[in-house]
Amino acid sequence: MKLKIDKSNWKKVRLGDVATEYSKRINNPSKSEFDRFVGSSNIGQWDFRIQSWESTDSVTSAMKLFEPNDYLLVRRSLYASDFRERAPRATFSGVCSGDILTIKENPKKVIDGFLIGILNSPSLWKYVVANASGSITRRIKWKDLANYEFLLPPKDEQAKLAELLWAMDEVIERHEQLLIINKNFLESNLNSLVFGQYGYSKMKKTKIGEIPDKWNLKKLGDLCLKIGDGIHKTPEYVEDSEYLFVNGNNLIDNKITKTESTKCVSYSEFEKYNKKLALGSILLSINGTIGNLAFYQGEDVVFGKSVAYMSVNEKELDPLFLYYLLQTNKIKTFYERELTGSTISNLSLKTIRSTPIPLPSISEQKNISQKVKLLFESGEAVSKTNVTSKALQKSLINQIF
Repeated sequence: MKLKIDKSNWKKVRLGDVATEYSKRINNPSKSEFDRFVGSSNIGQWDFRIQSWESTDSVTSAMKLFEPNDYLLVRRSLYASDFRERAPRATFSGVCSGDILTIKENPKKVIDGFLIGILNSPSLWKYVVANASGSITRRIKWKDLANYEFLLPPKDEQAKLAELLWAMDEVIERHEQLLIINKNFLESNLNSLVFGQYGYSKMKKTKIGEIPDKWNLKKLGDLCLKIGDGIHKTPEYVEDSEYLFVNGNNLIDNKITKTESTKCVSYSEFEKYNKKLALGSILLSINGTIGNLAFYQGEDVVFGKSVAYMSVNEKELDPLFLYYLLQTNKIKTFYERELTGSTISNLSLKTIRSTPIPLPSISEQKNISQKVKLLFESGEAVSKTNVTSKALQKSLINQIF
């Protein structure tokens, strides 16, 4: 989306010309009238509104007051120059950390809400990085930030731009709420959806809880062609290879995902250690983080020992049904009871093979898994739309400011 903006009548101003810092000290917030405390960790990158907070019950040190419609700009970097562009607007009053600047708009100079675009603009945060002081972590002072210069449009144009940005944020907010509703529904109903408790009147008790009376219960090891784990040796790592060394934390949202910490191996290491898995094999994290899942789709990877794989006998067990089954609380609870290790949790292959699997007919398995899949896909569709909306909002801010 490209905007045609005529800036010929926009005037150069300083941030201090159109806004002020409001700094009022609140001693011992736990005994104050305010029940919400906002720290730097409660503010996410590119947030327009404050999404989370903590109770002031345990906050006894002096903090700063903020009021509705104040902007809370995190003035301290996480490390080095990483400030993460954090400057939402408050919709309530409370207290906040001293590492947050509380900023008020000057209504004589700017339209209500217009400043959100300025405070989320990339040029402002480049200025913050250039003018912050400190070494390991850095901070920007208001007296320095107040000197940031930008072009200010007339009020009628400010109103249109502010309305556009906040309307987009309303759309993003609705998407976020839909995602929460979808997630809560799945978490609350996944057991019932997968274990067939909708539509069955007669149930029987098993070691993993109630299942429909007509279903069988078999060990996972008897339903799989193969169950194993990755290599227990550390391969030789190289830089910028297409062959990845995958651990349990690379199993994200049903996919093998490369992260910042993912290591690469050479082709020779890949050939030496790669296990030729059947397409559609289910991958499960079994060391440290337990329970991450993904399907193997033929990626060129080497699996570490924190990843187990299961090649399913599809005549008896639908892989998608098993994938959802492994996410239910009943199976998770079974695994929690069987974990070993004191410092780092570990799920053994023996336990995986002995996992009790409730087994309806293969046609019913597929019917259940398709219904659950539709619910997951609806959440994924909303998530993708939300990502697009956020990217568009950011693009508009980049173009305007």
